[in-house]
Amino acid sequence: MTHGFDDKERVKQATDIVDLVSSYLQLRRQGSNYVAACPWHDDQRPSLQINQVRQSWKCWVCDIGGDVFSFMMKRENIEFRQALEMLAERSGISLTHRAMPRTESGNPNDKPTLYRAMAWASEQFHRCLLTDPSAEPARRYVTLRGISADAIKTFKIGFAPNAWTWLQDRSKSTEFSADVLNACGMLASSDRGGWYERFRGRLMFPIQDIQNRVIAFGGRVLPEFAEEEEAEKGRPPAKYINSPESRLYSKSDNLFGMNIARDTLSRDRHLIIVEGYTDVVAAWMAGVENVSAVCGTALNQRHIRLIKRFADQITLVLDGDEAGKRRTNEILEHFIAADVDLRIMTLPEGQDPCDFLQARGAADFRTRIDKAVDALEHKIRIETDGIDLIRDTHLANQSLERILATIAGSPAALGQSPETRLRCQQVMTRISRQFQIELGVLHKRLLELQRTTRRGPVTSESESPAARRWRIADLRSNECELVQLMLQGDAFLDRAIENISPNEFVQGPCRELYEMICERFHNGQPVDFESLMLQLEDADLKHLLDRLDEEFHAKSSMTEVELSEQLNNVLSAFERQRMENDKRQDMSSLSNPEIKPEEEVDILERMFQQAKERQGIQ
Repeated sequence: MTHGFDDKERVKQATDIVDLVSSYLQLRRQGSNYVAACPWHDDQRPSLQINQVRQSWKCWVCDIGGDVFSFMMKRENIEFRQALEMLAERSGISLTHRAMPRTESGNPNDKPTLYRAMAWASEQFHRCLLTDPSAEPARRYVTLRGISADAIKTFKIGFAPNAWTWLQDRSKSTEFSADVLNACGMLASSDRGGWYERFRGRLMFPIQDIQNRVIAFGGRVLPEFAEEEEAEKGRPPAKYINSPESRLYSKSDNLFGMNIARDTLSRDRHLIIVEGYTDVVAAWMAGVENVSAVCGTALNQRHIRLIKRFADQITLVLDGDEAGKRRTNEILEHFIAADVDLRIMTLPEGQDPCDFLQARGAADFRTRIDKAVDALEHKIRIETDGIDLIRDTHLANQSLERILATIAGSPAALGQSPETRLRCQQVMTRISRQFQIELGVLHKRLLELQRTTRRGPVTSESESPAARRWRIADLRSNECELVQLMLQGDAFLDRAIENISPNEFVQGPCRELYEMICERFHNGQPVDFESLMLQLEDADLKHLLDRLDEEFHAKSSMTEVELSEQLNNVLSAFERQRMENDKRQDMSSLSNPEIKPEEEVDILERMFQQAKERQGIQ
């Protein structure tokens, strides 16, 4: 049995490289990355590097590396299929266990078609908001909410008219059938048969993935249309509705605005999480760009895996009402268990971030962010609020048990590093003083709880490096450079594939990568680092692609003109190689005693002409 591309994509998205490697090895933060002692050689200093943003690992000494799949393959000494199944089980994902049929463009199961349909729909809604007369209520609303033209453009905000078939009518001149729009989550089936549009009379917020592709929508009902719907159905409509789960979209794997916050996070790995789409927009307008929001669901472990790729510190900002406080407490355990530096910012009663930013401005918002309390401190405050810890022993004991249970589920309780041991000790000292209970008694109870909630780190034994089929140092530089350049954009792909045949590569890993790139290009599939890594199942090829891509970006700050010039140089190198091959073949033919005189003359004339061209003689 085989597994489809979607299986690989879902498993990779659900597996964070730091979480995976830390389940085998003791990690230590080093700058923006992590390091560990490599288990595959006698490592006196940590030389295994883990890059959380790229979701990659490598050991320069062993000359090995790759992604989560190749780490599992190397660590467990297994093939790709077994690695996929083990990681799927680890993430709680059920695999399809079937070959995924190839789909054609326009098919509702074809993901490139769905991406194009979502981009098209987003553009229709956006243009409608800007120019369509039916969008006048929406334009009044965004003006009332203080949403600027720049924000509308940046977030691609749009409007879905209050009509049953508006998008379907416009799609008739496109490749996007009703089945495709339904697969995107834009339509829903009616009781009478046929389709109706899910988003009607709503302000549309496109939800984009990290690659800036529209994958879903959040729709905010406008007051005028809410009244109409309530009169029609006898109940008020939902204030917000969100796209259903689809082949493109999972609520638990995406955060609204993360694609925009990503650039800021690359400089300052601090993410602020709010609840609503307009909260993110208001923060961006105020100059606070490291903000994202959940998409109609509670924050969970899968969100945390995504967040930890880009942020080391998280500040959670939820509404200042009682419901917001309850939600904060509900998701607190997830973050503490994941060993995330989580801070909690509490807004004044009844205010959401959008209201607060418009009333008080960015400076006050940032000040409160800077003063946000640690998650454990927040937990202690919640559990002890309104309780006389000395006199009300019953409630105090219940409060203490909940606090200790939270700490027991935290990696800090394991004391795996000096920093976490110190943090745990400080918290325990604070609790001892506050509850007036001896520190030794608290530690004993914490250990009892810890045994039922956590498991210590897994140690590993050293293993011998596997023999490689080839060494990167032995690969041709022009072949490596061409593969690197082909990951940089469609313009380079067109020129390279037009001029270079895979047969011009020597047999080896670069040729395998180039053949895969050519095949994806001709099939209309994306050719980028993430897509290729996901398709590759060979650990050595994963390592090569990862190394080529990382080395290119580490040394390259070239403009597009300079990149084009580099491509010219690489193509020229292939041309010189081609001419040398022709020359050797001609010399071999001339040495053949059975060559005919006219053939000998043709070869000599061709060699003479090629020699003139090499010397620039016309």
